[in-house]
Amino acid sequence: MTRSASIDEIARSLNGLEPPWLPAYDMRAYAAKVDSECGYSSEMMVALEINTRMFEEVVAYVHLCGAFGSMHPSTARQYECVRNGRAEIDDVLAHNATGACPTYTGLLASFVDRGILVRCAPG
Repeated sequence: MTRSASIDEIARSLNGLEPPWLPAYDMRAYAAKVDSECGYSSEMMVALEINTRMFEEVVAYVHLCGAFGSMHPSTARQYECVRNGRAEIDDVLAHNATGACPTYTGLLASFVDRGILVRCAPG
């Protein structure tokens, strides 16, 4: 599975849990950004850094889908939506989109910082 396909594949497998407003971020651009900024001279270390960051993006994407998706309570769910106002969500989306390379980890952090999502209590 390629980097850009990984989130697309996950989105298809989540079958409707993805919020309709969740943007499709350019993960290739993000991987290139990580590559240019990581500072390692070893290709293996660069690859490990990119893999780690891409894994974090996939995890954040799944957390966002779980937090906003309609489903039964689950111990796998790490975040819960406590405020679902469209204006607040749009504001967070707009703020996150101002970055040079928006990410799902940044979006998740913004939702938590604004109090829209909270961490679920351990099951």
